[in-house]
Amino acid sequence: MELKDKHVLPEGATVPAAVSCRAPGDAYVCPCTRSGAAGFSALELMVVIAIIIVVVGISIPTIYTVVANIKLRGAASDVAGLMQQARIIAVQKNATYSVVFGTIAGGAPGAFVDLNNNGTWNAGPPSEPTIQLPRTVSQVAAPSGSGGQPTTLDSTVGFTANTGNISYNARGLPCDVTSTPCATGVGYIYYLNDTRAFGQTQWAAVSITAAGRVKTWYWYGSSWGN
Repeated sequence: MELKDKHVLPEGATVPAAVSCRAPGDAYVCPCTRSGAAGFSALELMVVIAIIIVVVGISIPTIYTVVANIKLRGAASDVAGLMQQARIIAVQKNATYSVVFGTIAGGAPGAFVDLNNNGTWNAGPPSEPTIQLPRTVSQVAAPSGSGGQPTTLDSTVGFTANTGNISYNARGLPCDVTSTPCATGVGYIYYLNDTRAFGQTQWAAVSITAAGRVKTWYWYGSSWGN
């Protein structure tokens, strides 16, 4: 039988199995349960697991690429920041200082402002401003434009990049320390190469104009952009 609306069960009475669920406004609301409900079959579970494996397999390379790109961009930003720091130090100390790429603390690859002008990283004193490059990222020579390598940035930035370590004179201008005095009117480009799994590579760069303007670049497969 079914209970009528607003019907109150006598004390100690039980609800018959056939009693239907009432709306919340009724005097008695029985729990709505699904009788005879069956669980998932082994086949259904296997299908769900297979879908999850496929989705994860597709997502992992994408996540890896995103993380690697963030690291490479971060390395380029670090290099650009070190260039600005070297420029400020040169002006403050009224002297000429170079930025050198090489081995830093613990044998890790990186770059530093050579305050001792000896071409070697020193823990101090004085403490030399330093950045460390990610394990897979290296500062490399200009790309050739062939064999999967990007073209150089020279045509994009509008100058032919000088080679070697950049120096800043007391006026904060980039200069070539191999000349005496340190020759101004030169621009520099430093390329970063990220070697990834399965032989994949990606490129970034940092350009410094003769006026000292620093800019980071990223290779998009067919052209350089910011």
